[in-house]
Amino acid sequence: MHSNSAPKSLPLLDLDVLSHLEQQLNDARPARAFARDYITGFEDRYLRLMSSIGNRDLPAALDAALSLRNSSTMVGAARLSAMTAEFETAVSSSDLDTARDVLPVIERCGLDTILELEARYLAAG
Repeated sequence: MHSNSAPKSLPLLDLDVLSHLEQQLNDARPARAFARDYITGFEDRYLRLMSSIGNRDLPAALDAALSLRNSSTMVGAARLSAMTAEFETAVSSSDLDTARDVLPVIERCGLDTILELEARYLAAG
């Protein structure tokens, strides 16, 4: 079920999403604060994914995935959002092996996304 090629073609960070948020709010500060909160919260969200799979708690895994996917979409982390959707699909079909296999890929992508956010968005302001 590995369709990993699809997410890898997506950008790590779509800055248009954040600039659209800035325009909507007519202020860059809340968007920057959201990006910083996203970075701060990533580790907890990722640990929730890991522990829920480790405990075979599928409802908790889906909840954690939804939280990570939604926040990733809102911050413009297109690739991470797509990878998390793959994780959700695996969990929804009770395919814990695939869900487990995707976890390190999600972690790596999340860390790369954080570096992009810091370098291309937060440092630029």
